[in-house]
Amino acid sequence: MENYLYDVFFKASNLSDVALKHIKRYFEVRYRECVISNEGNDIYKISFANKNEQKNVLDQRDHFINIPGQRTVRVKASANQTCVAVVEQHNQVDRNLESSSSMQEQQQVQQTFPVSEKHFALIKEQFELYKNSDLPTLQIEQEPDVILLKGPKTEVLKCYQKLSTLKQGIIENRLSNYAFMNFLVSSDSINHLQKRFKQSLKSPVMIEISGSDLLLLSLSDGALKEAANAIETDLCSETIHLKKSSDFATLAFELSNAVKQANRESVKVELKYQNDSNSDTEVQLVGFTTKVTELMNILLEYKKKHRKHHVCLRLQYPEMAKHFSKILLMAGVKECSVEIKPTCSSSPCVHLTGPRCEVETLESYLQCVVTRHLEVKGPGVQQFFQGDGATTLRSVKSSCQVEILPTDVPENTISSSASSTNHSMDYDNILHIKVVVGLEQQQADVFVVPMVNTNMTSTLIGSSLLNKAGQQLQTNFNTAKGNRTLKSGEVLEVDAPQGLGCSKVLFLECAPQGINHNCENALRCGLGQIFALCERNLWGSVALPIIEPEDVLSIPVRDSVNILTQQISTFLSKSTHFLHTIRIPIMPNYSHSEEMFQIVLGTLHALMVDSTGQALFHSLTTDLDEVIMAVDRIKLHLVFGDITDEMTDAIVNTTDFNDFQTNGACKDILTKAGPSVQSLLKGASVAWRQIFTTPPGGLPCKIIMHVCGERSPSVIKTLAKEIVVQCEHGRYQSVAIPAICAGQGGLDPKVVAKSILEGVKEGVQGANLQYLKNIRIILLKINVFLAFKTVARQVFGASTQMTAPAPLHLSRSQAPSSPVCYDLSSLLASLPVTEDKAAFLVIGDRDKDVFDACTELQRAYDSQCLKESFYSDEMERLTKDELNQLRTKVHSLHLQLEINSSGKWVAKGLKDGVNEVARLMRDALRRQVREKEQDNLFTQVAWCILGPRSIWQKVPKKANHQLERADVNDGIVDAQGVKWTVDLRKLEATECDSGQVTALKRLENLSDFSFPIHWDSMNQKGLKVVALDPQSAEYKTVKADFQRTVLKTVLKIERIQNINLRRLYEARKSELEIKNDPAVGAGEKILYHGSAQASCSSIMSTNFNRNFAGQNGTVYGQGTYFAVNASYSANVNYAVPAADGTQQMFVARVLTGHYTMGFGDMRTAPVRVVPDQFYDSVVDYTQNPTMFVVFHDCQAYPDYLITFK
Repeated sequence: MENYLYDVFFKASNLSDVALKHIKRYFEVRYRECVISNEGNDIYKISFANKNEQKNVLDQRDHFINIPGQRTVRVKASANQTCVAVVEQHNQVDRNLESSSSMQEQQQVQQTFPVSEKHFALIKEQFELYKNSDLPTLQIEQEPDVILLKGPKTEVLKCYQKLSTLKQGIIENRLSNYAFMNFLVSSDSINHLQKRFKQSLKSPVMIEISGSDLLLLSLSDGALKEAANAIETDLCSETIHLKKSSDFATLAFELSNAVKQANRESVKVELKYQNDSNSDTEVQLVGFTTKVTELMNILLEYKKKHRKHHVCLRLQYPEMAKHFSKILLMAGVKECSVEIKPTCSSSPCVHLTGPRCEVETLESYLQCVVTRHLEVKGPGVQQFFQGDGATTLRSVKSSCQVEILPTDVPENTISSSASSTNHSMDYDNILHIKVVVGLEQQQADVFVVPMVNTNMTSTLIGSSLLNKAGQQLQTNFNTAKGNRTLKSGEVLEVDAPQGLGCSKVLFLECAPQGINHNCENALRCGLGQIFALCERNLWGSVALPIIEPEDVLSIPVRDSVNILTQQISTFLSKSTHFLHTIRIPIMPNYSHSEEMFQIVLGTLHALMVDSTGQALFHSLTTDLDEVIMAVDRIKLHLVFGDITDEMTDAIVNTTDFNDFQTNGACKDILTKAGPSVQSLLKGASVAWRQIFTTPPGGLPCKIIMHVCGERSPSVIKTLAKEIVVQCEHGRYQSVAIPAICAGQGGLDPKVVAKSILEGVKEGVQGANLQYLKNIRIILLKINVFLAFKTVARQVFGASTQMTAPAPLHLSRSQAPSSPVCYDLSSLLASLPVTEDKAAFLVIGDRDKDVFDACTELQRAYDSQCLKESFYSDEMERLTKDELNQLRTKVHSLHLQLEINSSGKWVAKGLKDGVNEVARLMRDALRRQVREKEQDNLFTQVAWCILGPRSIWQKVPKKANHQLERADVNDGIVDAQGVKWTVDLRKLEATECDSGQVTALKRLENLSDFSFPIHWDSMNQKGLKVVALDPQSAEYKTVKADFQRTVLKTVLKIERIQNINLRRLYEARKSELEIKNDPAVGAGEKILYHGSAQASCSSIMSTNFNRNFAGQNGTVYGQGTYFAVNASYSANVNYAVPAADGTQQMFVARVLTGHYTMGFGDMRTAPVRVVPDQFYDSVVDYTQNPTMFVVFHDCQAYPDYLITFK
């Protein structure tokens, strides 16, 4: 009762239980479930669970209720127990109605009468008679489950009463647990029975499903009984037990067809197999009696036919024994339950065991049959007669009055393909490259370790592995080495001990320090062998550490990285490879590990997309990728980088407010900010644990926050929190924070990380920050970054989502297949080597009929065949994908492809198949024309997209063509398979999935000069100087190589784009590559040249001028001098300081080629091979050069200009 909260009241006296029950039913039918209770003093309460139901009852006010055996009463409901009306008896209602005014009679009202569609169908005829005679002005509308009554109020009331009376006259017959309920529900049988009742019964009967019962409705009790009897008569169920025999499948097929036939218009019968086993089954039939009987006849006939009879029949041909089942069909035996045991010999016969009548019929028929073998030869002949030729078979059968039975083609004539035995392993060219920290903790199939003098501990890498693996590694090494001493570039394969993280260790013998050319050749040769071993041994992953110059090699890190990336590029140029992961460990305990990382990453990013706009590897990730964590509504970034390169609103400087000259982040920040900021700091009076702010000076931020951590974790934590607070108060959206006191302060990086991260956490969580959105913690050292990464999970919880920029993704399907140039004999070898045949056994009553049928079958096949020829050069220009398509079509369409006597390729077979091949060749021709146009455009115009870490990448040729033609409505796809929408007006592209926006640029090449991809568009200007974005990988790579040997602060880096100088340089480079042997080539190196500020403009415009040789000495010749290390060129004698103390240095591309020792009086490089082959450059020390001198102005190019202090 607690759910029935909404009450209405009425007053009545002397209400019987029957009357009260009908009043309750009245309200339940119309207004859902309710309860009625006697409140005393003849007042009754009706309670509803829904307030809307209470409102609907009160809105109607008057409710007329017909009580069988009594008069109709009118209930006037009230919401208030004190304002109730008495239930009026029928005679009182009559008096009230009679006293109503004529205006009331004309009052138009409408009321709904609840009745289902089937209930109304039963009373509709009587109701319409009554309405038409007594209520002519009343309008009715039938809606789902209700009748809407419209008209004068008196007529609506009368109509309502009449409908109630008629509805109460409906009789129900509920058939519970009906045996055929599932069949009736799943089929259309109810509608069928309903139609039958309508035709055969005098009184209408309606059928409804009520839960698990079948409900019959009618106004006539007799009609209900007739309907129930009809259902019992029309429906039945039968179950029969069967023993399975050899042709049980035939029976099942016949039963299935019979069921389909019976149910073709509507479901009349259902068949189920019960208790099914290998030998027995029960078949249950449920449905209409006539259809069940039909299927039972099939089952009984099946049992009857299985009375066995055996006979041995002599056959005219051995093939008749083989195809005896088809002869049965020709004889008109649609179902054969005969067990056939043919004997194919000189006297063929067949043993038949089965029904006597079938065996005797076959024996009589076979005595007069006429047979003939027919073989129709040609490509696709079997498929023809199985497809379109099937109509011909039927037509010939009919016109010649014969039976045509296909026979099996002998095994030695079936088309075979060499491709079944020439399968080769085809692996996706997908490679993941990971730049990781440390080698010992890595997991890979193979570790690579450099060594010299066949000594595994001659390098730091080898020693580190030995410390982890133990003496067993040394034992395995000695066993594999034996008494050998490896030559430079050779590789020693050693089994790895358990727990090392790999299965093999490959020791690469390097040239000793001081033999530069040999070092390069040894590394190049050794890496080539390593990749070959990975492919040969099916190794999936390899760890290749970059070797620090001071460790083993006497070549710069950049050169060793270039050699590695060149070998990776060469390896990826192969069509298939098994290797899927290359790990490049950076050893953290090298003196310049951070600079090495930036050089490796920058070089690899430049390799991501080749000169044709295609991605070479699938992904590039690092252990030092930026980490982003969501803390409340703030994004917290952990960034491996230099804080002076940040572009945030606020930058935090860590200082003791006394020493501003010691190398470190403070010196770099103040140097870049300028003397005005330094002077403010020198005179600052800063309270304990307070933040001192200054303008940004030369830094690209809005404010600098200077803090002193006092080497105290608690102070650092307090400062970190206060930095967040002050950024919010200052309405700064972003801030860059260094690892306070982790550098010059000397604190443990993990302690610093815990203090800063906890301080940030306290400052952010619960603060409801409105302005600050990004907190970037900038970490200059590898070990500090890894410490912060570890501690972050402890501070913010292991479940904290830590994300990094998504790696590149390359879908193999995106890479277009290029034309293949190989011997097309391999294609021929993979094609069918024998002729296709269709063999038939033609059987008839007369020889003429059989002969005519054979002739017609051959003619029908010949009329559907076609030949098409192609020139050899058309075939040679097909891509690998197109050749695979051609091979597939030849096989799947059963064509024959061969070379005729004139050297043309000829495709033969059915017309549709040959036309498919011709269409493929036409499409290939169109593709060739389109690609030629794309190729031509690609040499003239290069569209580029700004990729990850601000690296420009060429788009593929197709996308390049789309952009140039402004055909970008459907977007473009870049080299990684990523789809972008394009705004050519803004030169922007938006990634379809993430919504990321990046830049586009268009480089229009000159006829004799192609723009380097990282250059900006120049609009044909001769010279353009571009300041690099400090966030770009290009900037970080140049800076890292510079700071590997120079501790001064980089203020800016500018790229020099001089078309004329670069054109001359590239021409000279090509000349040297042709002149020198491949191992040396042009010998391009990245070197340094310090300069006074006054000379920089001239160098950028006209190149380095050896006429100025002698200004800084000519010890090694009268040419232009370049240093291997930036520290040499940073000397104030070369990079002459300007008035403000800034210095400038060029990063130059220099072609060193073959080099030798230089001397002061040299004006040109000396002769290398008499009479006219000269060295290309000279050096200060041939074994380990630190200085190169060139004598051709165009043999060097000023690539970048670094301004530092």
